[in-house]
Amino acid sequence: MKTTRIALALALALTALTAFSPERLRAREARHSMDQMVTQAKTPADHEKLAKMYDAEAAKARAAAETHRKMADAYRKAGGAWVEKVHIDQHCDALVKSYAAAAEEYEALAKAEREIAKDMK
Repeated sequence: MKTTRIALALALALTALTAFSPERLRAREARHSMDQMVTQAKTPADHEKLAKMYDAEAAKARAAAETHRKMADAYRKAGGAWVEKVHIDQHCDALVKSYAAAAEEYEALAKAEREIAKDMK
């Protein structure tokens, strides 16, 4: 019983630490900040700043796509019954497509924001 309580306490502490980690808090703040930036963008500089943020998101998505591309290759090379049974490599391939598509959308948003900034000058 005491071991169960300790395990439960550790699990709750770990959950709290990860839920309120600086990375997660910054991510939430960035999303909120971007929402505000979109609604409050009034100047070319505001729109250029949004474009740069979208460029950064596109770069992150491209990096994630490359990571999953490498993972898919690694799973294929490793082979084995589990890889063949659950098709992990195919899940990675799907994520590659998804992240690549997200990157293209972010790039389109960046381009649109730059067009808006240019038209405002």
